[in-house]
Amino acid sequence: MRRAAVVMMLMVCVATTALGQGTTNPDLKKLPEAPVPKVAAPDPTEHTLGTNVDLVPGEKAPDFQMESSLGGTIRSADLKGGWYVLVFDQGFKQITPVRTVQDSLVAIGVKPFGVCRDRVDALRALALRQHLALALLSDPTGEISQLFGMYDDGNETIRSGIVIVDGAGVVRMVVQGPSLHADDVLQMVRHVVRGM
Repeated sequence: MRRAAVVMMLMVCVATTALGQGTTNPDLKKLPEAPVPKVAAPDPTEHTLGTNVDLVPGEKAPDFQMESSLGGTIRSADLKGGWYVLVFDQGFKQITPVRTVQDSLVAIGVKPFGVCRDRVDALRALALRQHLALALLSDPTGEISQLFGMYDDGNETIRSGIVIVDGAGVVRMVVQGPSLHADDVLQMVRHVVRGM
């Protein structure tokens, strides 16, 4: 028994040595080396939403749906047939002044909506506290804002601006810039609607 174990160990040692020498034996054909996978350069847009859309007047407005501070969901499909204006900003504080011109906007046939990053539960609490009739739409990921060209990938924030859309769902004006005064929003909307 002991002798069989010694023989077995010798066979294992010889096999191991032969294998080790086999890789340096010039008579053996060398297998082709496996190709080294090419690694792409790091994507500078990784961890962002991607490229902003350059929305221009005359184009169809992107389809969207967002939860509203007034309850329920606002869908672009439900707004067809009437004008609307989307006022974009990072937070509700910059948008709520639009409520001062809301009645004037509605009087000329335009529904106003604010679009911001705040969660819908915070927006609903605000609407209750301030008796706010202006519908604030929640875009927590910024994806809808990006569809309208109102997302800053570098800072991961919603840009300030407005988009005016007509009853056929066509974009009539796009303005980006610093937070707009409510009266400026009203004047721009009046200008676009009356010019049609």
